[in-house]
Amino acid sequence: MEHVAAFMLLVGCSGDLSVCKEIPVPVPAYETVAECRQELPLQIRLSGTTDKRVYGACKEVSEDVFQQSATIDWSVSRDGQLSITFDAEPSLVASR
Repeated sequence: MEHVAAFMLLVGCSGDLSVCKEIPVPVPAYETVAECRQELPLQIRLSGTTDKRVYGACKEVSEDVFQQSATIDWSVSRDGQLSITFDAEPSLVASR
């Protein structure tokens, strides 16, 4: 099994940044952050979106995030910085 160390996220926004949405990428997980960053410009060009602005980021991620359920939170600042955070959801164990 490959070790995953980076996650790619693309976000398309209106010109005034009032409306933004995630853009699907074919490969969101990478073994290294460097590999993800190398692919980022190409994936932005190939996104096929009609959004006025497209932002992309690669986020280092622990293996735990890919092993369990997690929530991905993101935001775009007024100066065009895409921030990504992962919140791992607690594991639930059923017992009798």
